[in-house]
Amino acid sequence: MKRFLIILIIIASQHIITAQQTGSWGDQGDGTYKNPILQTNYPDNDVIRMRDTFYMMSSTNHFVPGMVILKSTDLVNWEFSNHIMNAPVDYDENFSITQKRKLTSRGNWAGSFGYNGEEYFAYWCYNKRNIKPGGTHIIVYSKAKTMEGPWSIPKEITWADGSHINTTDPGVFWDLETKKAWIGLWTHGEVRIYPMTWDGTEILENKGEGILVTNTYQGEAVKIFKYENMYYVSNVYVEKDTEGNRLRMGAIQRSKNIEGPWEGRLNLENGNGTNRNPAQGTYINLENGTSWFLHQLSTGTPQERYMGRPQFLEPVIWKDGWPNIGIDTDGNGIGEVIWQHKKPIQENSINAPASDDNFDGAILGMQWNWRFNPDMSKWSLTERPGFLRLKSSVPSSSKNNSLDELPNIIGQRLMGKYDNVMTTKIDLFGMADGQEIGFHISSQLNNAIALKKDKSGRLQLLFRSGKNDAPTIQKGKLLDTKEIWFQAKVTDGLATFFYSLDGKKFKPFGKEVRLLFTGFTPCMVGFYCLNSEPKGFIDIDWFKYDYDGPKGAIKD
Repeated sequence: MKRFLIILIIIASQHIITAQQTGSWGDQGDGTYKNPILQTNYPDNDVIRMRDTFYMMSSTNHFVPGMVILKSTDLVNWEFSNHIMNAPVDYDENFSITQKRKLTSRGNWAGSFGYNGEEYFAYWCYNKRNIKPGGTHIIVYSKAKTMEGPWSIPKEITWADGSHINTTDPGVFWDLETKKAWIGLWTHGEVRIYPMTWDGTEILENKGEGILVTNTYQGEAVKIFKYENMYYVSNVYVEKDTEGNRLRMGAIQRSKNIEGPWEGRLNLENGNGTNRNPAQGTYINLENGTSWFLHQLSTGTPQERYMGRPQFLEPVIWKDGWPNIGIDTDGNGIGEVIWQHKKPIQENSINAPASDDNFDGAILGMQWNWRFNPDMSKWSLTERPGFLRLKSSVPSSSKNNSLDELPNIIGQRLMGKYDNVMTTKIDLFGMADGQEIGFHISSQLNNAIALKKDKSGRLQLLFRSGKNDAPTIQKGKLLDTKEIWFQAKVTDGLATFFYSLDGKKFKPFGKEVRLLFTGFTPCMVGFYCLNSEPKGFIDIDWFKYDYDGPKGAIKD
């Protein structure tokens, strides 16, 4: 029996590649966490609880699948749950790369969850562009029987007269005690809440009606909740500093009656090491008596905030019916962020959204995103099991040197600011003449290490950088190989690229590039495959991602 147990232990250990790890952010493994809890771009959050699991929705702009949902059992360690909009989004032509006016950096924004006792709801802003009349934005909703989905096809919700709601960042609330449903909106310098039908499909009043909450601390990111028989509306208030920079601050309004009167104050600002936009987020009250605020924080210059908007978790202390966020370092009654704190719920495993991938399954991992709708015929996980087959796509316009015009670019978010090492192995036997394949990091600019096959069958090493519509393409060695290993390293926004012919010795190629924040979308690392005609493919064997942050145990 003892010998049998030893054999079982050995077999089990062989299936674990990486043990749980900690790093410079997130769960520290000692009962505490360090902010940010997610050092990557999951902006515009809203959080709802279903039984013992918290679910967080985040904006995805023009990327597909759309409106990602993460889940957690302790508010610190998060993993993928599902998407509201699966790929491809075949019910909306705006997600096609062939549209003349693309949804780049637009699309799906800033959602809010709700629950009416029978169904779960998600509402968000959809910037479709060029909707006339009524502006470029609409508010859409989807619903599901469970937070794990499936979710219904999004539908627009309008004012009572049928006109578009031309604003962003809705907040919804079902009062299970009074059996009344509400939606909060920021329009024309005012935050108002409007009654909805219980099934969440109709707003019962028109713009400018409803209940005025505030025109003082007014702004976007409206959220509505109830705590100890008081109603609260939170939102983001924007003011300018002495140099004219727009600074976002957290505002909170309260009332004993949802009809009002309402009173408000500021409760989150810059300070304690932050200098830009700590605000938009969600209040969460736990059964253990603690309260929390989970929010995004975009900080610093475009160079410093290349990661986008990481997620921070702050303790909330209630005093005299007001929620005080974080720590008030300057004594002015307005909180600032805390950098390390005891976890809300203890004894949960360290985890993080998946990043590594061996492509062993029949379904693409939820970490992967397509830039616009993918052509589903141009990729496969089943044609060669254990590999992601990526077939050549033809650029969607005459700008054939620009990756912005290329269908089926795939990628995942960068994780962490330091010690990022991303490595992949690619089988090249299916490459055709004229085909170019690359390993890219795309932020404001598209940067990539690549190979192009000429008519003689030679493989030309390339490096792409510079302007997206007129990239600089550096030529390197001619390679004779049937497989290639690519690698990219990123530390504090500086990226370098490498290649290897044996997976052991990596040689640098191309210049060091600075990653820059753009249009609220994340930095993505991944693959592309292009040709002037649709021929040729590559088989991606695996992708491994190391970074200085929490990571759950990875199983073989």
